[in-house]
Amino acid sequence: MDGWSREPSSRRREPTDLFATILEVVKRHRGRARITRVSYGAGMPVDRLRVAVERLLELGLLSSQEDDGHVYYDVTARGQEFLDTYWKMKAYIDVLGATDAPPRRSGAKPRVRSPHD
Repeated sequence: MDGWSREPSSRRREPTDLFATILEVVKRHRGRARITRVSYGAGMPVDRLRVAVERLLELGLLSSQEDDGHVYYDVTARGQEFLDTYWKMKAYIDVLGATDAPPRRSGAKPRVRSPHD
């Protein structure tokens, strides 16, 4: 099976897609997002999510706060800026058709280069 015909759920998500998903889930919880809720919302195992959350904290896209022995996450202003830019770029890419297979002329065969070209 080629990479273009797989269902979206079976494709590996790009880091930017993962980051956007995590940020959107955290944003939905308005500063009270705990790791397990984010894990469920993002569809990621907690161990993988922790690595991504650490990276988002390092980049300044998420903030964390401890309260009653629990760590809560929130989206920073920079994280919201990332989301705004991500959704704009995703819209452009979708409009340009970059998420579909590249167009191919009917009947045209791909050119195979010989070692002497």
